[in-house]
Amino acid sequence: MKKTLIVAVAMALPVIAEASPWLPIPGSTQLSVGIVNQAGDEFYLGTEKVTLPDKIKQNTYSIGAHHGLTDQLAIDAQLNYARISFGTLSESAIGDSSIGIKWRVFDEFESSGTPTLTLRAAANIAGNYEVGKIDAIGDGASGIELAALAGKYLLPNFTIAGELGYRYRNHDVPADIWVGADVGYSMASFVSLSAGFTATRSQGDLDIAGPGFTPARFPELREDRDLVKIGAAFSISPRVSLNVNYAQVISGRNTTKADIWGISVATSF
Repeated sequence: MKKTLIVAVAMALPVIAEASPWLPIPGSTQLSVGIVNQAGDEFYLGTEKVTLPDKIKQNTYSIGAHHGLTDQLAIDAQLNYARISFGTLSESAIGDSSIGIKWRVFDEFESSGTPTLTLRAAANIAGNYEVGKIDAIGDGASGIELAALAGKYLLPNFTIAGELGYRYRNHDVPADIWVGADVGYSMASFVSLSAGFTATRSQGDLDIAGPGFTPARFPELREDRDLVKIGAAFSISPRVSLNVNYAQVISGRNTTKADIWGISVATSF
């Protein structure tokens, strides 16, 4: 099931998020460590919501980095380790991870009236977990993704941003298309708030219990997910921030209806 990387990206830190169109200062590096917890005892069996006998729970521990190469280029990477449990079953393993590069095409501060536009390409690397089960950490597939990121400061303390992306992976895992939108507001120099929505659509056509389904084909499922999220970032010092996020899956297909919590610490130098 497509959990580790999608959720980690959806809950990424405001400061170093892969989904941010704004690049770090050239020569600077931003590092983060965090944990994302997701749990739910309801599941979308196809499009029908059913109750599970136990909760599916997953903790994903992440280390992320974002480095500014030039005014227009930056690189990022994220390594994930996950633990998942479902009733008496559990597994701990390296989750899906990624490494990417971003190219800023337009800069709103240099081109009056236009938003900042950034393109990102990334390689996704599959973890070493088991697949072929409802509580799999991921789909066991590697691949690439391409995304266009746009954003603008409408006011010095108010931002809007959007993302459109495409993800391709091997081993017959269906490709994904996703779209997201976020708003951010800085209440003061030490705290900022954010809210957003992400919709992911799989290009597959296989449902659990549908024609042709077997447990071995879990990675081939069409897995859709609509997720709403809110977050807060607190500046502990000029170089350190504490980030708290909450998200909820509000609709989906062949996926858990989960509540998702994230907390992380980020620093820059």
